[in-house]
Amino acid sequence: MNKTIKLFDLDFISAPNQTKILDQIINAKSFADNEEKIPFLITPNADQIVKLDKVEHQVLKKKLSKASFILPDGQPIIWFSKLVRKPLQARLAGSDLFPQVWQRAKEKQEKIFIVVSNETLGKKLKQDYQNIEYYVPPMFELDTASFTQTYQEILNKVKEFQPKYLFIGVGFPKQEWLGLFIHKTLKQQNIQSPLILCLGASAEFYLGIKKRAPMYLQKLGLEWLHRLLTEPRRMWKRYILGSFSLFILFSKEWKKEIFQKTTSNRELTHE
Repeated sequence: MNKTIKLFDLDFISAPNQTKILDQIINAKSFADNEEKIPFLITPNADQIVKLDKVEHQVLKKKLSKASFILPDGQPIIWFSKLVRKPLQARLAGSDLFPQVWQRAKEKQEKIFIVVSNETLGKKLKQDYQNIEYYVPPMFELDTASFTQTYQEILNKVKEFQPKYLFIGVGFPKQEWLGLFIHKTLKQQNIQSPLILCLGASAEFYLGIKKRAPMYLQKLGLEWLHRLLTEPRRMWKRYILGSFSLFILFSKEWKKEIFQKTTSNRELTHE
């Protein structure tokens, strides 16, 4: 089993790279779906852990905390883990994981169903690997009839195609809620759920539609800077304003870690 470290109320997997956990992901069917774990793979980055800390996302956070695979996709998370002496070994980015799972599926001719943001992306993925089905959802908002219709259409297609993997890449938190509703319904109907991977724009990086930061920036933990410079209008709020929220969250988590360690030391002293 993978070593996990709890930070921000999530059990992050600590591994030196994706290859070390790839076999477990590929063989995820062996993980029995129970009340403790669900067949989900998520890769929270710094922006997402800030959002998950907000009141409006507490229900989502509680549900996602049961994911079988929670990978730290953000260098600030790694830095913070070392600061509080609960070190995660490495950043495990979804964009690095996607091609590895995709390639293994191709080698074994395993079925993949993927929810993508546009038709061009879906067609290019289909050209790359024929044993897939893709779906481009219409514009929808959470807690609306359009969401219900979208999730139901995906659910019906998944039930018909019976994939081993369900990739959803339509952005946080829509992709997470879609996956949760699909898994819940399949479980209620006693139907085996695929492993659900919420990997954002990983497919676009895989195909080269979006460019990742140069490797030296990735190693320095500055991939966010590359995205800010290439997509300033879309990313400035996340990385400029979000940095203040991240600092507040880190401060709160730091205090919680200190309190827990102090309490634990007192209990040991009185034993």
